[in-house]
Amino acid sequence: MISLTKFSKDNNLAKATVYRRCQELGIDTSAGLSDEAIATLTHEFDLMPVSPTSPVTVEVGNHALTLAAPQLPQQYSLETLRAGEVVSFDDPLAIAQQFLTAADGLQTAMQQDIEARQARLQQTQQAKDAIANKRRELELEARLYQMQTQQIDASTTAETQKLQEELAALQRLGKPSEPSPSQPQS
Repeated sequence: MISLTKFSKDNNLAKATVYRRCQELGIDTSAGLSDEAIATLTHEFDLMPVSPTSPVTVEVGNHALTLAAPQLPQQYSLETLRAGEVVSFDDPLAIAQQFLTAADGLQTAMQQDIEARQARLQQTQQAKDAIANKRRELELEARLYQMQTQQIDASTTAETQKLQEELAALQRLGKPSEPSPSQPQS
């Protein structure tokens, strides 16, 4: 329970305006405002509940923020103003406060979006640098690999040729094979 005065002051509303609305809605203010009455008035005046644990939620993107026009009565008095009409808001300071609250929330969201984008840029730069460093390292390793495999392949080929020569020499030392019966003798 809070008093009508505290509710009005906390929400930058004229106490008389809040009292009139309470009377219209049948809310008893003699013992202060109950939680239910506060919720009803918060809804009636389109106030954003103030809670340190409930942050403003703003979607990131190319959105247009459209504020709904307040549902405030317009009063005309032809008796006192014969020359024209007067159109006014019942409580322009409350409207200004609503706008300022929304604008502050939007500015905070824009700053958070900038910070998130800067963080993403830094991460992208770090990823690019890591990949570029690894690519350079891989290119050096690939050149070294190419040189080593050329040397190994050349050595393997030379050793294979020497092995063939040794096998040929061994075959020359052996007994000549008998001609098979199907081969003609010369």
